[in-house]
Amino acid sequence: MTDSLLPSQPPLPATFRKQLSSRQFKHIIAALREPEVRYFLGGSFLSNIGGWMQSIAQAWLVLQITNSAFYLGLDGFASTLPLSLFSFWGGVIADRVDRRRLLIAMQWAQLSLALILGVLTQLKMVRVWHVILFSFCNGLTQAIAWPVYQATLANIVEPADLSNAIALNSIQFNMARSLGPMLGALGLSLFGTAGCFYANAVSFLAVIAALTQIRNFHRDRRSPDRPGFMQSFKEGLQYMTASRPLFWLLITMSAASILGFPLVTLLPVFARDILKIGASGLGVLVGSFGVGAVLGGMMVALVGNFAQKGKFVLQSLFLYVGGMVFFAISRNILVSVLCLFITGFSMVSFASVINTIIQGSVPDYLRGRAMSVFVFSFGGCMPLGNLLVGWLAKTYSAPTALVALGFFLLIFTQYVYSAHSDIHSLA
Repeated sequence: MTDSLLPSQPPLPATFRKQLSSRQFKHIIAALREPEVRYFLGGSFLSNIGGWMQSIAQAWLVLQITNSAFYLGLDGFASTLPLSLFSFWGGVIADRVDRRRLLIAMQWAQLSLALILGVLTQLKMVRVWHVILFSFCNGLTQAIAWPVYQATLANIVEPADLSNAIALNSIQFNMARSLGPMLGALGLSLFGTAGCFYANAVSFLAVIAALTQIRNFHRDRRSPDRPGFMQSFKEGLQYMTASRPLFWLLITMSAASILGFPLVTLLPVFARDILKIGASGLGVLVGSFGVGAVLGGMMVALVGNFAQKGKFVLQSLFLYVGGMVFFAISRNILVSVLCLFITGFSMVSFASVINTIIQGSVPDYLRGRAMSVFVFSFGGCMPLGNLLVGWLAKTYSAPTALVALGFFLLIFTQYVYSAHSDIHSLA
């Protein structure tokens, strides 16, 4: 993002380049100057590693029990359905209660769920309906925790560093996405599926410990008279849909969630049946997606505030579609890894920027509800996509399913890019 040197210019002195690199690095981690942000993101990073370990182990467990891509899609549907049904209510709750205490309660709930599933697996009592029920219950806690988490991040960071903190949050999440699957694949071979579930349960203690260390909240208590629960819900929706460009940006996010993000759901099928690289190879596939996502988050953190964020979002989505389709048709492991790197890079780039646009446009008393709309667009639409991709993969094949979804996502993104050019200027 920096200007390139003209051919006639002499090269920069080594000491200057070193100082420039140092300044860029400090700019990337600007929000970490605040200890609360370090605690929060550090604890979340450890917890997310545990979550991705469980994700890999759980997908492998479902595939072993059922030998069916449909059940992988059904499990993904069960985990994301609560985001569709309850994420808006999580946002309303986040604007009405102590956000930190609510977030701690959700961590304890998820810890308990992981522990129970681990015990069932270790005792060889687990059935596929147990896993699907766990996914639904875990998704229910996330439907409340996600809007609260996003709103809490905005409360512990200085307003000037908000965009940087959002990008850093994406970086830590996707660093965990890179490490977690590889550790999950290693864990599967060393201490089995139940061990991965236990590791996830322990990881939630990191977030709980981090939240107990946070004392300073930059929360605006000067809100209007608090309406009733249903009125609060309507107020949040009306605010988010009042801007036509922002509304279409959220619709585009929803389309990506339905047609694009199910790519990750089918990775176990590609690892076992298409590329034939097994459980350890699955970790590599998911990890390469995560590495790209980390670099995408670092790019957003480095660039900071820039013009025409909406146009950047749509261009990044075009890149995502390209990576997704080429991954579907690839039978070469290196090409597949590169395609997943590209999809990870582009997904985090546009998701982080959409998050920044929304967070920067709402007052704090509406922040929880605003983030619940983002969470719904990002994750709440996934159930439909997971069911759709599971059905297509079973009826035709996993590669055909991804190519078809990628084609429709490309058409939709091109329509929005051309017909709603007012999105381009969103900042």
